[in-house]
Amino acid sequence: MNYAIYIGNLIALYATLAISLNLLVGYTGLLSIAQAGVYGIGAYVTALVALHYTNNLLITLVLGSAAGVLVSLVVALPALRLRNEYFLIATLGFQSIIFSLFMNLDITGGPNGLWGIPHPALFGFIFDTSLEKFLLAAGLTVVCYWAAHRVTHSPFGRLLRAVREEETAVAALGKSVFRIKFSIFMFSAVFAAAAGTLFTFSLSAIDPIGFSLDESIFIITLVIVGGTGSLNGSVLATVLLILVPEGLKFLPIPDVVAPQLRQIFYGLMLVLFTRFRRQGLIGEYRDVLT
Repeated sequence: MNYAIYIGNLIALYATLAISLNLLVGYTGLLSIAQAGVYGIGAYVTALVALHYTNNLLITLVLGSAAGVLVSLVVALPALRLRNEYFLIATLGFQSIIFSLFMNLDITGGPNGLWGIPHPALFGFIFDTSLEKFLLAAGLTVVCYWAAHRVTHSPFGRLLRAVREEETAVAALGKSVFRIKFSIFMFSAVFAAAAGTLFTFSLSAIDPIGFSLDESIFIITLVIVGGTGSLNGSVLATVLLILVPEGLKFLPIPDVVAPQLRQIFYGLMLVLFTRFRRQGLIGEYRDVLT
């Protein structure tokens, strides 16, 4: 049962990350490779606050999300003035810097990470079971989906799609393309960092490997396989791409080989969907009708 709850927790957290990234990639046309870095900022800030100050869930969520937004702000101001592959390279550089800091700073515990993080507490109640932590992660996913749905089905959502299709035309209409991109970048960062907060509490320990470039690529894979511009697709792809590789654990495969097979599976899905089904599992046109 604990194993099933753990997998459910992973699905909930990665669904939140995929939805938040889809707002950038699918709806605005901003291919960011820095989502794992923002995710890690929220996780490490939460760990440090919980270890040295307070394990209050509300305070750590606010501080973790605020830290993710502040760091994203530093990236957004120069990077969002770039387009296409230049924006991609800028976010790649940010991801590399953040991961390097996680690996080398004393305050982050270096490659060993941080351990012994206390359970979160709220109004005197301590979330100390796997089920309770799963419910927190699932609650965040529901809130993220609801907020993203409201944004993408609003007039602002139409502006996002317009920027994706032709930002020059949007600028010609008197709209600030930079302000539109900046707003959605910050919105995405809030939920990515919040997912980091709940990830920290779910394991009571973190290390830099969980926020590497591989993680960012995996989150992008979830978006592409599910369908860019499709919130439902992001959720479905998360379920499939976590459950299917987990099934490898029950096959007679050596433990040293299974992780490599999972990476091959993720890469294969990315190649196949970009080549043969670019709309993903659920195309945008179907998602808009919901």
